[in-house]
Amino acid sequence: MTNISHDLRTPLTAICGYLELLEREDRSEAVEKYLAYIGERAEAMRRLTEELFRYSVVVSEENLAREPVDLRRAVEEALLSFYGALEGRGIEPQVRLPEEKVERLLDPAAVNRVLGNILTNALKYSAGDLEVTLEESGRLTFSNSAPGLDPVAAGRLFDRFYTVEAARNSTGLGLSIAKELTQRMGGEMGAELHNGRLTVWLEL
Repeated sequence: MTNISHDLRTPLTAICGYLELLEREDRSEAVEKYLAYIGERAEAMRRLTEELFRYSVVVSEENLAREPVDLRRAVEEALLSFYGALEGRGIEPQVRLPEEKVERLLDPAAVNRVLGNILTNALKYSAGDLEVTLEESGRLTFSNSAPGLDPVAAGRLFDRFYTVEAARNSTGLGLSIAKELTQRMGGEMGAELHNGRLTVWLEL
């Protein structure tokens, strides 16, 4: 998988380079439209190969670090890092966190990656809301209304390369990576859909 992702980068870089050159030339309205389609698909391929590379790195790493991680602070920092993206979608998260630390022996980088991928998923499917709850037990839930999902699609969110048609910018690897990392840290992760509301949960 690592070799394939590297091999795909070379022709993709060439394609993107020639597209940039074509954009400097005179072109008709039809050519303009076709170039836009090619550019969009080339960018999708670039994202996919990048995620493929990241996934191969995740599954090939033998050991993750183990050090005290305050999940409360990790959630706060993840939400802050997504503040601009959430605001751009008109989403104001409703956040419920315990007063005290919720500390676990985890890999800090892996935790950040898991939370980031979950929030990226929420941005794709949310109809404009997001509830984030951390319990003292270490159970963390991200819940949002997702009218574009059905139970079958929700059940396949963690399948590698599976994408919901509505999520055109999805590579289908984000939640797979998140689940893989969660399990390697000794946790569990899943998703449920009830009455049009998607809940992604993890226990650490």
